[in-house]
Amino acid sequence: MLRFVAIVCALFVCIAPLRAAENTADVDRAIVLLNKQDFAAALKILKPKADAGDVTAQTYLAVLYDGGFGYKPVDRAEALKWNKRAATRGDAQAQSLLADKYFTGRGVKQDFAEAAKLYQSSADKGFAPAQRALGEMYETGTGVQPDVTKAFALYLAAADQGLALAQVNVGRMRASGAGTTQDFGIAVKYFRMAANQKDSAAAIWLGSAYETGSGIEKDLVLAYMWSTLAGEFGRARDTKDDPKSGIGVILENLRFKMTKDDVAKAEQMVKDWKPDFTVTKQP
Repeated sequence: MLRFVAIVCALFVCIAPLRAAENTADVDRAIVLLNKQDFAAALKILKPKADAGDVTAQTYLAVLYDGGFGYKPVDRAEALKWNKRAATRGDAQAQSLLADKYFTGRGVKQDFAEAAKLYQSSADKGFAPAQRALGEMYETGTGVQPDVTKAFALYLAAADQGLALAQVNVGRMRASGAGTTQDFGIAVKYFRMAANQKDSAAAIWLGSAYETGSGIEKDLVLAYMWSTLAGEFGRARDTKDDPKSGIGVILENLRFKMTKDDVAKAEQMVKDWKPDFTVTKQP
């Protein structure tokens, strides 16, 4: 599911430059309607455009029939049909979405080799979610020969396009030295980029870096702030309000080492926090 969500989100980020040469007014209007969950109106626009061969309309139809944007009922057969049409024409987003189906076995027989092939084709076109997904396959050796160096290169390509999940991967591998040279300072930079996109895992890593002084000056106040934000970003049970959760334990341990004033300062910083997108990629 994570792969599917990432690709749906990436459609908004990556689709414009790949279809700049097309007459996009109608499909753009349909996208606005999809965001408003006006599915009937969106389908009236997308279906004729897809039938006429508009590859972007075909890709969006595939996402829609697959349950994207909250559409119900899901129609796996229609989703696969339109997905294959767009992918066959070389559309990077459609290829990545189809690869996701083969990877998970959603609507097709699970086939890691086919997934890797499609991810590779999409990644070669610079589509960040495909780069990250293929990197994961190389890191774990799923459907391909394991190659952590190649995995890191793919993660980095996606991370430097701003994909938060890939930024976490780059930070993690920089911290461990897997597939690249170990550099805690660069790791922290990528964790910060992802945390500023409200990625919960990145915020946990960043909080840990501040707590231990790994790659950055030790600061328990900032460690507490980022650890608290991780719970808020996650929007799950693993939050500061549950003392038995992972984040709850982290915060309890931090409070043991902090003064009450420092805890109060950190909690105020959480309330005042706003994303900072001035952090840029590290060469």
